[in-house]
Amino acid sequence: MVKTKFTTENEKIYDLTLDLARGDFSLHIDKDKVSKKDLESYLRDKINGDILKGATLFQAFRRNNLVIYEIVEEVVNTTIGENIFNSPFVENFVEVKNRALGDTTSFYTEGGLLTVSRFAGNRWDTNRQAIDLGSEITLPKEWIYIHVYDELERFLTGITSIDKLLDVVYKSVNKYIKDRIYTQFQSVANAFPSDFAATGNSEEAVGKLCDKVQAAGGYENLTIAGTKGALRKLANIVPDKMFANSQKEAKAMTGSIADWEGNRLMVIPQTLKSGTFDLALDDNKLFILGGDTKPIKLEWFGDTRSDIGTGTIDGSKRNSDATIDVQVQTLMGMGFVLPVYAGLFTFS
Repeated sequence: MVKTKFTTENEKIYDLTLDLARGDFSLHIDKDKVSKKDLESYLRDKINGDILKGATLFQAFRRNNLVIYEIVEEVVNTTIGENIFNSPFVENFVEVKNRALGDTTSFYTEGGLLTVSRFAGNRWDTNRQAIDLGSEITLPKEWIYIHVYDELERFLTGITSIDKLLDVVYKSVNKYIKDRIYTQFQSVANAFPSDFAATGNSEEAVGKLCDKVQAAGGYENLTIAGTKGALRKLANIVPDKMFANSQKEAKAMTGSIADWEGNRLMVIPQTLKSGTFDLALDDNKLFILGGDTKPIKLEWFGDTRSDIGTGTIDGSKRNSDATIDVQVQTLMGMGFVLPVYAGLFTFS
């Protein structure tokens, strides 16, 4: 949802830039379908005519860069919302509060079930227990940013275009947020109580822990989450003769058997440790959750700020090496609320 009120001409530029950032090249110009190259050229012409108004890109940044800032900010806000919030993993495991859409800022975490006892009757001095009504939590705000530069001449000649800049910026921010979401499970692996943590290498061991979680939480069904490597290990300990045809097909296509004993299997996408080619997520762990549990909490503010130029916004600092700086910052909050009854299985 666009918050900035653009003029009609600048709205067209925003729409074109957003299409390029999305990788959507189906736009028709003058009733003719255009290619990516044609759309890039058309966008450059629109920027030159409607924003730069005949000035060079260098002069435009110096004298009239606010519209370009706003387009960058709105495109980043929109594409992050589309790319992250609509993914299957987020829909199943992440509770999202989108401040840009008016959501409240607090999350509610449920308390545990009460213990029901029996007695002979005709008395009121029974044992009592406090009602755990759960609690509201708020997430700490955090700013994340990207600060890059390129040769000024490449901007002036169109080699580094705005759509190329936006493409690498928003994809990098998207990857960072997704990686943070995926690694949330790993960060709380040591927080599972011993009663709901188990190790082993057999179908019976996994099933026993699932039964315990399901019985304690009163869940109708469970979701078992793990990396592809972890779910392959689960598939390997289940005798092939017990597979339904749909499970065999799913294993052949994805490496996961899709479901097991009525429990849904969900892949946690693997990612790399920052700056390395080492896998970041443990392929030996399965996380066992109630069917509709969303333990990851994400608050999205839709507050993105950018600075593009040859120095600071007020011109007080210049880059002596004739480079152009691009910095994009955005505000978010993220946390993990461990359900009262959830299990962690580790393959030995």
